[in-house]
Amino acid sequence: MSSDLFVIVRTLGEAPELLAAYSDRATAENAAHELGAGHHVSPVRHAPSDTGHVAHVWECRATVTDDRYAVEEPARLAGASRIVLDTSDMPAENVYVDEQAANLEAAVHGHRVHYVRAYAARADRARELAEGKARSLADTQPNV
Repeated sequence: MSSDLFVIVRTLGEAPELLAAYSDRATAENAAHELGAGHHVSPVRHAPSDTGHVAHVWECRATVTDDRYAVEEPARLAGASRIVLDTSDMPAENVYVDEQAANLEAAVHGHRVHYVRAYAARADRARELAEGKARSLADTQPNV
């Protein structure tokens, strides 16, 4: 289980500086107020050292042209990794088809192209999602 700590943050320099963490919000807010402008309180989860793990978000892209598709190698999304303390923190799986890009490609070049992006906590799962959606889109395209 996790609980909140309240961190006093100084934002006067080039980068934020963490000054202190308190278990009581009022204590932290009083200290930040006394420190003056450029200081604020930010809550952060506190977890015992035997809990949690790092979860990454992987993106896999696929392109569907007519009835063919190509799937790229999955790549880890920079800045999207997170600390997972319970199952609600896990990155959600998602598949996105860029319909605007497909419509623009059709209008400008006359090609039937779909751009797929799939997101998951594991590279192999992101690839599986992207490939599944790409295959489905390719199967529904009329043969040209």
